[in-house]
Amino acid sequence: MKTFLPSVVRTWLISLAAVLAFTGLSAQPWKIPELADQKMVVVPFTYSNGFIIVDVIFQKVIPLKFILDTGAENSILLKREYAEVLNLEYQRKIKLLGTDLSRELTAYICTNTFMQFFNSTPKKHNIIVLDQDFFSIEEIVGSRVDGILGAEFFKNTILKIDYGKSQITIIDPEKFKKNMVKNYHSFDVELISGKPYLKCTTEVNPGSPVNARLLIDTGAGLTALLHYNTDTLLNYKGNIIKGSLGKGLGGDIEGYMGKIHKLSFGPLYFVGVISSFQALDNSVISHDKIVRNGLIGNILLERFDLFIDFRNSKLYVKPKRNYNKEFVYDRSGMLIFAFGKNLDSYYVKHVTENSPASEAGIQVGDVIQKIGLLSYKWFSLKHLNKILSGKPGKKIKLKLQRGNEIITKEIILKDLF
Repeated sequence: MKTFLPSVVRTWLISLAAVLAFTGLSAQPWKIPELADQKMVVVPFTYSNGFIIVDVIFQKVIPLKFILDTGAENSILLKREYAEVLNLEYQRKIKLLGTDLSRELTAYICTNTFMQFFNSTPKKHNIIVLDQDFFSIEEIVGSRVDGILGAEFFKNTILKIDYGKSQITIIDPEKFKKNMVKNYHSFDVELISGKPYLKCTTEVNPGSPVNARLLIDTGAGLTALLHYNTDTLLNYKGNIIKGSLGKGLGGDIEGYMGKIHKLSFGPLYFVGVISSFQALDNSVISHDKIVRNGLIGNILLERFDLFIDFRNSKLYVKPKRNYNKEFVYDRSGMLIFAFGKNLDSYYVKHVTENSPASEAGIQVGDVIQKIGLLSYKWFSLKHLNKILSGKPGKKIKLKLQRGNEIITKEIILKDLF
């Protein structure tokens, strides 16, 4: 069987939404272990460059790092070597095709594998093992990533995400109390293949609102992404930044970024949201028979405390103070990736045309040696991106390695829109 793999890994963002949605894999519901007299599990996470990373014990033996991804239906092991070391039995082999049909990838379905958090008991869960990790997620996230924890893992539970405390809580619905969501806004969500979708009013251009079905995607390190070919009102008419939005099996995926007028759900709203725009691949539309208009990711979701009730199809959100303040974004025109054994070295993956980086003569492949007077070793990828999202007019001096040559460049940040 050959399965179409949607182009889902983006360089401006990252999400495995819809990956392997057509394999027909059905995992066993994950049951809440009892901790003392409470049926809930509190799990700390690391929030790295817009991604939620949790520690998972795989097969009762190996501690691994998984991205929490409500936008992916199934859980995925990206590094096959762990499956080989543990002699996992593959129940089925499937073939994945890129959207351009030019490359093919093998994956394996494993049933009845064990997964658990450090403070919970092991439970059987199905997982997909990729033959090779072609997504290069770690370069984008800036820290170790071994797999993806999909929405199926939280089936029939309530998931609380507290970005401020960097912890998730998995709650048995029978133990859920209404006072837990006192002062929260309540919304109905639609669960499709176990993934939560929220109806939002999206006004890409002033005076042209559209009701959009947006995936609540904790596996996306962005504010929002809109599929402009799913509704004519989602075609952006303002200033855009063209470039590579992602990477699929067939190579880079082209798209653009723009500042949409307004995004709202209920009384909650955002103005001037920096959004990515991408065409929804025809293979997704024809095979999944679900037209989603886009997604909202962690950079927007982190402005709330939230509960996702997977049993009763509910979303509860409590906005933080100044939740709809202006979003910060890259003002350099550079996309930086991490590399090296410890992911503590950085190179330029993409340069936007007519940006401060391109005007300064920075090129793809340049390796960062210094930022100002400090060595790159003092910076995480998150910190580096924060510097490049500084105020317009800020000057940043960079020492770069280009081949065997060491060069110095200065960029002046500006509003790219």
